Amino acid sequence: MDDTENMFAAAAERIFTDMADLQTAADAPYGAWRAALWQTLLENGLTLAMVPEELGGVGMAADQAFELLQVAGRWAVPTTLADTMIANWALALTGCDPNGEGQIAIVDPLRSTIQIDDGGLITGWAVGVADASTATQIIAIAEHEGSPQLILIDPETCKIESGKSLSFENADRVTVTGAAPLRVEPLGDAVNILEMAAVGRAHQIAGALEAMLDMSVDYAKQRVAFGRPISKFQAIQHHLALLGEETAAAVSAACSAADALAMETKGPELLLEVASAKIRCGEAAERGCAIAHQVFGAIGYTAEHPLHRLTLGALAWRDDFGNESHWALKLGDQIMQQPADALWPLLSSR
Repeated sequence: MDDTENMFAAAAERIFTDMADLQTAADAPYGAWRAALWQTLLENGLTLAMVPEELGGVGMAADQAFELLQVAGRWAVPTTLADTMIANWALALTGCDPNGEGQIAIVDPLRSTIQIDDGGLITGWAVGVADASTATQIIAIAEHEGSPQLILIDPETCKIESGKSLSFENADRVTVTGAAPLRVEPLGDAVNILEMAAVGRAHQIAGALEAMLDMSVDYAKQRVAFGRPISKFQAIQHHLALLGEETAAAVSAACSAADALAMETKGPELLLEVASAKIRCGEAAERGCAIAHQVFGAIGYTAEHPLHRLTLGALAWRDDFGNESHWALKLGDQIMQQPADALWPLLSSR
């Protein structure tokens, strides 16, 4: 990690510590802290992390920017930051103006039917769109004239129905019928936007697992049962060791995929990295959340306790931009299309 990355990661850590404390968020999930946090993120340029400096951004590489999302995951920060950061990256690469003053929602192409008709108008629906109801712009991806296009949509032209994700965050339904888009541009260098979004979620999961591990270890040291801290019991030690293993695996897989994106890896090599990260982080979320709740017992399930901010967040992010099944099938299809002797060189090169 270089000095610039250290500076921004440290700044993000300070912001989240001061303004997105897990207990504060648990006590008031939709409180005033959200608006204040978002304004601070905008003022510090974090939503423009991957936008080139000549366009007013910070100019971070993908691996550096995803480190910020891992920090955000430790505090269960709403996905608005991740989606706006990645959306601005895509806008810059497609020749559109990045939006440094508002929220941008990204439509998950795996949950969308939005298409461009022959007249250039857009029609379709999308579900599970994070914070569409408060976004100033919405980005969707659709095939048109034989190539993938980035569609920039004005929320005012859509019907937006409020919904909630597993973690009780906004996950809205967006319906658009014959509306004119703000812009339609070939994806070009932003063709990996789905992979970027998937790896972003992997980093958020990895960060949440890091926080779960820290909280679980601290709680096990403090909670006394039968006259001694529960951390002294072999069964609890075993659980914590397993949680540490899942956390380490998730962080490793997510960081490896981020490195691949930063190095502009393409083809089967990129798919292997992204699929591995999303699959492994999803598996770690399932196992890690179960272990953390077992360590905390009944108190971890209460609305007043902050643990659920992390566990529900990780489980919700697991399904965004392709769950384990989606990426496993995609990776399997890719491998099946390659010669039999191509698999080992692919695996050993990573």
